Amino acid sequence: MKKPRHGKSNPDPVAPGGKEDKVRELARRLADLDADALDAQLLVTFREARDNGTVPADAGFFLVAHILLAMADEALPDDSKVRALGRELEVMERDYGLPEEKSWAPGEAPEEWEALNRQYEMACDEARAVFFRTYGEAEMAELFLHDRATFLRRFENGRGFFHGLPMLPDYLN
Repeated sequence: MKKPRHGKSNPDPVAPGGKEDKVRELARRLADLDADALDAQLLVTFREARDNGTVPADAGFFLVAHILLAMADEALPDDSKVRALGRELEVMERDYGLPEEKSWAPGEAPEEWEALNRQYEMACDEARAVFFRTYGEAEMAELFLHDRATFLRRFENGRGFFHGLPMLPDYLN
């Protein structure tokens, strides 16, 4: 650590109003938030980082997309179309004798179930896109629905900025 010149002093990082004190206060305030309020605060913070260029464009895209996808996925059970198709899938699985908490191996599911599952996945994607639009991210919604390759490329580039190694393909939607 560089010594201060005579008559000058370094700010004490744990002194009231110092950097560590501000970080502790922020951490305390965030810890007091319920999950929805925390998600909303993270969304505001991530948008600010993206919009003011604090992070590269794709990193900002990742931050905003990541929190919105998490929020949207929590809200999926509230979507009537998603819920109805999910129930249809469960009934079909029972009718075909698939044990609970089990799934078919790739290529073994009945064609009717595969078709219904595609409808379910499309309904989930549409609900996520509505969620993006509701939260002011119409461009992100369009990429998600109509140019998934670009959405995933930007998402992965941004994720890599923070986490490094690429994700395994199984983890990408």
